[in-house]
Amino acid sequence: MKKASVLILTFVLVGGLVAGCGAPPPLQSDKYLNDTTLIAEGECMSPCFHNITVGQTTYTDALTKIKADPAFANVQTQDKPPAASWSAKDGESCCQISANPDTGVVNAMLVKVAPKMNAQQIIEKYGQPTYTNSVDYSDKEVALAMIYPEKGLVIWVTPGDANSTLNGNSPVVMSLLLDPKDWKQVLDSATFQAWNGFLPYKTYKEATPVVTPRVTPTPQ
Repeated sequence: MKKASVLILTFVLVGGLVAGCGAPPPLQSDKYLNDTTLIAEGECMSPCFHNITVGQTTYTDALTKIKADPAFANVQTQDKPPAASWSAKDGESCCQISANPDTGVVNAMLVKVAPKMNAQQIIEKYGQPTYTNSVDYSDKEVALAMIYPEKGLVIWVTPGDANSTLNGNSPVVMSLLLDPKDWKQVLDSATFQAWNGFLPYKTYKEATPVVTPRVTPTPQ
């Protein structure tokens, strides 16, 4: 994968929740995708979502699946670089994919979900995360990432505001699926803290990173 692509994936991973100008959309919303497949049993396991497997499914095949899926609506696409976004049926914009422009294979998928799953269910399904990362999203909501590099999976949960404590009931608000083969490059340019269980948000925010950038990707 080109360094430019790695930079994009890293930005999505550690900065995708950072709000831009103006009031950001809420982290929690029932209008996002009503989906609990992350914790469901079945053949489509991370980094697979709705029969799209990151690192295997081509962008063309992924678009065909997305457009045929009754849970989705309002599909928007672009070809250079390959990317698409769509909304939950009768809901709001929820989902994005990107593909490696050289291979045409999906390399990342971002999905905002309605708060139907929680942190404890994720741990029961996937075990303890390896790393975490924290984001001050707004004055009312913060987010913590539960990072599983070997599965190509990042789960964002929100415990509440900056004074809150992460617990088993903290709702899942977003998932990010990356090609597991790209994780070495991601880790070369990321900053993560170690996962130490359910702790106050500020403890994670102030923790010393265990992963720090080893290289600085530059676009080619």
